[in-house]
Amino acid sequence: MELKMTLPLPHGGRLVDRVVTNPRAGKKMAASADAVYDIKPTLYNGMPVRNVYREIMSICYGFFSPCEGSMTKAELERILKERRLLSNWVFPYPMLFDISEEDLKKLKVQEGDRLLLRLKGQPFAVLDIEEIYQIDPKDLATRTFGTPQANPEVVKVAFDNKHPGYNIYSSYNRCVLAGKYTIVNEPKMRSPFDRFWYPPAKARAEFQRRGWNTVIAHQTRNVPHVGHEALMRNAAYIGDIKPCDGIIVNAIVGAKRIGDYPDETIVEAHEMVNIAGYVKPSRHLVTILLWDMRYGNPLESLLHAVARQNMGVSFHMWGRDHAALGPYYDTYAAQILWENGVPSFGFDKPPYAVDYGLLMRPQNMAEFWYCPKCTEVTYSENCNHDKERQRFSGSFIRSLLAEGVFPPAVIMRPEVYKTVVKWWKILGYPFNNKKYLAERENELEIDLADMKL
Repeated sequence: MELKMTLPLPHGGRLVDRVVTNPRAGKKMAASADAVYDIKPTLYNGMPVRNVYREIMSICYGFFSPCEGSMTKAELERILKERRLLSNWVFPYPMLFDISEEDLKKLKVQEGDRLLLRLKGQPFAVLDIEEIYQIDPKDLATRTFGTPQANPEVVKVAFDNKHPGYNIYSSYNRCVLAGKYTIVNEPKMRSPFDRFWYPPAKARAEFQRRGWNTVIAHQTRNVPHVGHEALMRNAAYIGDIKPCDGIIVNAIVGAKRIGDYPDETIVEAHEMVNIAGYVKPSRHLVTILLWDMRYGNPLESLLHAVARQNMGVSFHMWGRDHAALGPYYDTYAAQILWENGVPSFGFDKPPYAVDYGLLMRPQNMAEFWYCPKCTEVTYSENCNHDKERQRFSGSFIRSLLAEGVFPPAVIMRPEVYKTVVKWWKILGYPFNNKKYLAERENELEIDLADMKL
């Protein structure tokens, strides 16, 4: 007898929808604001490392349900101590609208006021202020990611300024405006991101249209190599039920570390995997999530789980060094969390086994290698040719690309390589750099209508 499954409920029981789609109603809300503030990027050493507009987009479109806005001080404290919202639902990261003390004085806003947020000169969203308080950014950064002393199960090295996520939080302004966001000027996604934009309600509708009852997610900030294909194909076999109906690639779009691939390259390269037929197009969908990567391994996995369960995802593959870099976390920290829990982060059981936890289930994976003796891509435990195995190294592949060397087809598909070269020619460089961060901050991923108030 086949087990019939359905898409999981949104985290918290319902999808947050705080986007005004009626232009007249949106204009009326914008005009009712008590003050106006132009959104500014978070800078580290002069470089944009975060733009809060991406958090506002992801919150208002329901990716981060049940979170609805910038957190109060009480909610922030609960997040840092227990990784839960005040409503008890599991949530990993602070979501804060921070401004400088100088800007706060200029605005002259107080609790109960409505603040209009402009983006690139156009009305974008409103923030209904519930509370105004101050934070210590360095303390916020340390408590967000943990320490070897407080979180010995998974944190191996103290965080410092070599870690991009730590830099984001330690670069926050000291003043926080807490309250709910509402987008009042419905944005239009720019090309090429427009065809990958599947907010939770749209994603769920698309899954249902395709007849998908079980969906597994692949997290990426990378261009796909053949090892990623093997991961997706094999992870989609979920135990004693049939293979997942669908595989979604959910690419992180936003500010990332120097040396990562440009976002345009990432999304089109993953799309090319199914266009070229390496994964069947009918069970493969490339999507995006607006988020400035925090590289937080187990905690990042929780955020990914929240966003993707809200999209309707049933299972999530977790691999080695999930959403991580450097020596800070245990290599398999995300899997430790999803297999056993991390008590010091508030989880005495896995996130799906605790009250008010996630419904989505993990699919923990080891590594795929190329074995020249077997002449195939193989899983860690499948053959006995340990000495011959060749690891899929992202750094090695990037070094080949930087030299203009065509990677062997057993490492990267030629169609994927051509996509990398295409965007290299368009942008003038193959990898994320200071110029790319500045150019993307200037343009962002959306266009807004000219809303004259």
